[in-house]
Amino acid sequence: MLDPALTRRLREAGHIAVFTGAGISAESGIPTFRDRCEGLWAQVDPMEVATPWAFRENPQRVWDWHVHLVEAMRRARPNAGHRAIARLQDVLGRVSVITQNIDNLHQDAGSRGVIELHGNIHRLKAFVDEEAAFADGRSPVICPVCDGYAVHEDCDPFAAKEDLLAIRLQAGPVPRCPCCGALLRPDIVWFGEPLDPEVFDRAWDAADTCDALICVGSSLVVEPAASLPYRALARNALVIEVNPQPTQLSDLAQAYLPGPAAVILPQLVEAVWGISPSAEKP
Repeated sequence: MLDPALTRRLREAGHIAVFTGAGISAESGIPTFRDRCEGLWAQVDPMEVATPWAFRENPQRVWDWHVHLVEAMRRARPNAGHRAIARLQDVLGRVSVITQNIDNLHQDAGSRGVIELHGNIHRLKAFVDEEAAFADGRSPVICPVCDGYAVHEDCDPFAAKEDLLAIRLQAGPVPRCPCCGALLRPDIVWFGEPLDPEVFDRAWDAADTCDALICVGSSLVVEPAASLPYRALARNALVIEVNPQPTQLSDLAQAYLPGPAAVILPQLVEAVWGISPSAEKP
């Protein structure tokens, strides 16, 4: 599968980073972002409903679109590619898992400490409307439950973070923080929003310290995440790409393995480390 010299380098790597994109989730039945809506939402451009400005203008419409989006993700199950990555993390000393995906499939497969560059659609957080919060010239109250700007100066003293965690992304009116009353939204990065700097710093650090980086199912067109494999390449780390179709990285990586992640990753893990990926979880 790999040149013997590359196999040896990969086997001897003390820190491996695995960077995944939409392709690995597509193999679990989750279409890529622009292809995933159907029915009433088929003609809606995500740029119209996945921005903070759209939520400010029509929170219910944006909420309903994300409810439709999350339904497919709740039906999806990790595939053999996700499980191979989790198994690798179980057996080797240090494996950093970085993903552009928001579906939680890496965690469902058993991966730990997943660096979620674009958030997680199964979590909620407060919608922070800075224009409204500072409109009257006063500093807003920071809610102790949702960490957002409080709608009311007097938060409910009996509300707790557990109350927030119990709220799900599901059909119905847009929910509010049980403590301060702020509108809630999916905890994902919308168009026009920056990545969480702490999360990106963790990903950057992984690219800066890994001995090998395996890039899986990413089109490598969404920045700044797309720069991570090149960051590793610039340090002469071993970079391997797994993708059905070649990308701009393919000719630069030390190895390009064409094919679906659910097929290639289990083969790679077994060929290099002699590890049989774990079976699908019930």
